Amino acid sequence: MSDAHNLYSATCARDADHLEPLDEARDEVFTKALEDAETPLYPGCEKYTKLSAIVTLYKIKAENEWTDESFTILLGKLQDMFPIDNTMLCSVRAVRKFLKRFELGYEKIHACVKDCCLFRKENAELENCPKCGRSRWKVDVRTKKIKKGVPAKVLRYFPIIPRFRNMYRSFEVAKDLTWHSTHRSSDAKMRHPVDSPTWKTIDDKWPSFSADPRNLRLGLATDGFNPFRNLSSTYSCWPVMLVMYNLPPWLWMKKENVLLTLLIPGPKQPGNDIDVYLRPLIEDLQILWTNGAPAIQVGL
Repeated sequence: MSDAHNLYSATCARDADHLEPLDEARDEVFTKALEDAETPLYPGCEKYTKLSAIVTLYKIKAENEWTDESFTILLGKLQDMFPIDNTMLCSVRAVRKFLKRFELGYEKIHACVKDCCLFRKENAELENCPKCGRSRWKVDVRTKKIKKGVPAKVLRYFPIIPRFRNMYRSFEVAKDLTWHSTHRSSDAKMRHPVDSPTWKTIDDKWPSFSADPRNLRLGLATDGFNPFRNLSSTYSCWPVMLVMYNLPPWLWMKKENVLLTLLIPGPKQPGNDIDVYLRPLIEDLQILWTNGAPAIQVGL
């Protein structure tokens, strides 16, 4: 499948009567987690906070394929080396628990090996694909024995609603997300998607949507890559990304602002069956379009 880059629209702010109720307990947990994350790595440290240090080290772990055991040993040694009262975590388990408070996790969704369906909702309890009859579980190539409990194929979905909500909790990010509303080109030159005919088409077709600058304009893109860095392997994994066109041009294509939403497993491209894998994402986009998602800015 060739790269797709289509304009999608989703709303994060609508009539308050149609919004889901605010979860004050969840907001309080997030606020405390944010305060904890911004704590200096140790008293007097100006370069690293607790969060930035953990993210930096975790990135090194991933890039160099360190085991959880070796990373835990490193964290323990660093905690011992740093000054007293440092905030360094001492194990992989503690790191994952810490990051989970920011709703950065993903959902594992079992999929048919032939890309027919996802085993969720009405198919959640099925052992075989309702369309092709293939087993949900891995089958031993030699003995043909079904390894029950070991899924044959797993889609990973990174929920978008919690991440959008967390973006609007930050005053600075929320301000950047409305940049498009006050920086439209005045000389008929296109410097940002806000100046494009497609943007104007969306405005004309859904004027109530375009009236609120907080509503998100999203670009969806996907392409395959070989995760094993081996040209002799034909394995192809397909990430699905979202780009936020609301942001200023110097921000919307920065890697930290491009959201990974789905990781479609191989070994081959999904082709026309990609719509099967897009369903969790499309359902969340429909929720945002219909109901919106409330958010409270931290400190307000």
